[in-house]
Amino acid sequence: MKRSSLIVQVFLAILAVSLAAVLASGLVTRGTLSGAFERYLSGGMGPMMGPGSGMGRQVFFGTAEQAFLTGVDRGIIVSALVAVALAALGAWLLARYLVRPLRDLTAASRALAKGRLEHRVEEAGPEEVAGLASAFNEMADSLSESEELRRRMVSDVAHELRNPIAALRAQIEGIADGVLVADDRQVASLVEDVGTLSRLVDDLQELSVAEAGRLRYDRTVIDIRDTVRTAVERAGVIAPASVAVTTRVPDQLVSVDADEFRIGQVVRNLLSNALRHTGEGSVTVSVELADGSRARVSVTDTGEGIPADDLAHIWERFYRADAARSKGTGGTGLGLAISRRIIEDHGGRVFASSAEGQGSTIGFEIPLAAGAPAEGR
Repeated sequence: MKRSSLIVQVFLAILAVSLAAVLASGLVTRGTLSGAFERYLSGGMGPMMGPGSGMGRQVFFGTAEQAFLTGVDRGIIVSALVAVALAALGAWLLARYLVRPLRDLTAASRALAKGRLEHRVEEAGPEEVAGLASAFNEMADSLSESEELRRRMVSDVAHELRNPIAALRAQIEGIADGVLVADDRQVASLVEDVGTLSRLVDDLQELSVAEAGRLRYDRTVIDIRDTVRTAVERAGVIAPASVAVTTRVPDQLVSVDADEFRIGQVVRNLLSNALRHTGEGSVTVSVELADGSRARVSVTDTGEGIPADDLAHIWERFYRADAARSKGTGGTGLGLAISRRIIEDHGGRVFASSAEGQGSTIGFEIPLAAGAPAEGR
């Protein structure tokens, strides 16, 4: 069934309302004027009355009176026609004014569906239509951003996979050709490259699950000081001898409603990141109470620091400063992106500050558990 266009519907609706209003106004005017004219004649022209008082009073219009009423009727009809013509013109212009932005939105939607993500519409028309256009433009911006992130992620994944795969292929081909010997050192190198690939795939899977909002959390009330101490003890074992890993925590409980494993994962990611970029000096993990309602965990190192241009991007997937892309630094570039998602899922926020050449402070805040002790807040 073919639908009529909106412009036709709006035009006919406005025209029908206008015509009904004009007819109603004309009928009321005709009836009122006729009654007033009869009363005028009955009061001023006695000889024109019918005989017999018991038969009521009836007015007999003469030629002049009939001509007058006919002129009134003709004037009402002409006025109605003029009003309808004006209403039709106004309805047509108004319908075009209302429908034009909607047609632009339709065309833009079809362009967007064909992949032309740069297409935008003018935010014109009535408030509601302009609001719809604004929402469309916001949606188009979001789609463009998502597409750009997708393209960049594909490029980054290809970049991260290229090196370990190339190293594996070269070593395996060397062993197959007899150029390399499959001794313990060579096998250990193969295992290391396979491990790098495995970590990258695992991190990609975890990040995709996290960004889809499907990470599962087993939340309980925990003392975040214990989580930090455990992570620091583990980091102290793998840290180089030139780097001291310490904690600074308050004496009272710092209770949060969180998944202990996931929060521990975040702390381990921050520690691992700090150790990779600290050749010598110290890495300190601090636990504090912030604003009386949040637990604040920060990891401060005395390493190389983060350039100001890179600081705002460290939480993005695969983002690493060029100096950190060497194989010696390790990492997949996904740890901080995963950490940010975990903290945001806990109702918290992440933060970072740095002075290039002097070190960095990276951490997070999450809400305290309901009913947590108020001492020290």
